[in-house]
Amino acid sequence: MGRTTTETDARAELDRLAADWHVELAEAEAAPLVRFAELLMEWNARINLTGAKTVGGLIADHLPDAFAVASVLKEPADVVDVGSGGGLPAIPLALLRPTLRLTLVEPLAKKAAFLRTAVRELGLGARAEVQACRADGLAQGAFDVAMSRATFAPPVWLTVARGLVHPAGRILVLTVPGSAIPGRRLTYHQGRRELIETTPEDRST
Repeated sequence: MGRTTTETDARAELDRLAADWHVELAEAEAAPLVRFAELLMEWNARINLTGAKTVGGLIADHLPDAFAVASVLKEPADVVDVGSGGGLPAIPLALLRPTLRLTLVEPLAKKAAFLRTAVRELGLGARAEVQACRADGLAQGAFDVAMSRATFAPPVWLTVARGLVHPAGRILVLTVPGSAIPGRRLTYHQGRRELIETTPEDRST
């Protein structure tokens, strides 16, 4: 059976994104990413998970964050994503980096239900779990990496994240250019987004 138009358009967007990040994606790797986008849009018709209107648009506008994080997380690590919402960027990141173990934190029951469905359908249950709680309900110092997207203002996120990672851990701030947060910067998505990598020891903010 051939691909539908939606699947073809989605794969074309994914191929463009992979080319931008110099990542080779075989069909076995790309298909779960497209399926995640489809599943997110299916659920979005019932609960508000994303402002994207199409599967292709979702891939083009929201998966760059996952590729950006994947570019700096290449070794095995325990990663916590706080305020996971629709699973962006955590679930695509898990698909791109199979050596990572992820904890997706989402206090809203309906969104947590979506995350559990996505983890199950995409076969990520062995290395991804969903916690339906707030960040203050997590074990302190338990993670190698903490990240969050569009849940906290960057300075607030730094305060929260410092309690979640161990002293040698890493904190990822997904934001827009212009933030005063110190750290190593990666600007992407036509200069509209920025990934800042910092550490718990950096207290200059």
